[in-house]
Amino acid sequence: MTLFIVEDEPLFAGRLEMLIEKLGYQMAGIADNSHDALHLIRENPPDLLLMDVHIQGEHDGIELAEIIRKDYSIPVIFITSLEDELTFKRASRSYPVQFLTKPVSDIQLQRSIELAVKNLAGRPPTHTETEMWEKDVLFLDHLFIKVRHKLEKVAIQNILYVAADGRYAQIITQGKKYLVRIPLKELAAMLPADQFRPTHRSFVVNTRKIQTIDLQENLVQIQEHQIPLSKRQKEDFLKKLDWI
Repeated sequence: MTLFIVEDEPLFAGRLEMLIEKLGYQMAGIADNSHDALHLIRENPPDLLLMDVHIQGEHDGIELAEIIRKDYSIPVIFITSLEDELTFKRASRSYPVQFLTKPVSDIQLQRSIELAVKNLAGRPPTHTETEMWEKDVLFLDHLFIKVRHKLEKVAIQNILYVAADGRYAQIITQGKKYLVRIPLKELAAMLPADQFRPTHRSFVVNTRKIQTIDLQENLVQIQEHQIPLSKRQKEDFLKKLDWI
């Protein structure tokens, strides 16, 4: 597995290179400008690109990714200090596997790289992944949810439940609610199936957050929230829980 870095900040580029070596992957090359990057990538195509958006040269990172995508199916992780919505929308057209905003921690970088290597390296984005970028959510072990002009990071483990809201879905965490432009069925399909289960056609709960289940009233209690448990879902829901 080979990775290529396009980054014009030497210290950050060195940090990425050390992390890649620590994870046991090989470096295909490193460049700080679009001209050198394009030449080296065409000469020796890598399996994964770590691409800064703001780079030196004729093209920025997004333009460079689009040029490369015409000839190669190389997954891209964008890493940028830019938080504006225009940059996000431009980046989404290249179908990256991740969009990270600096400052970014080593563990976040590591998980992004490992997930890309495991699931996406060597193939073009699927229809589902393309659609997800056109909506408001990007998945990893967390979600990046678009809130106005910023991307807000929400850990999947902190989600209490998700609920249908017409063509939208609500993501409920402790003390906060997000409304995203994606149907509940699509959102639920992207969450860990062993952790998130439907209680109703309009609700999917995080089973690790359940406090009580009222079998008479058919209600699931998660903190102060009472989620309905439909008769249709009840038997299957209870079968898949670890209860005695």
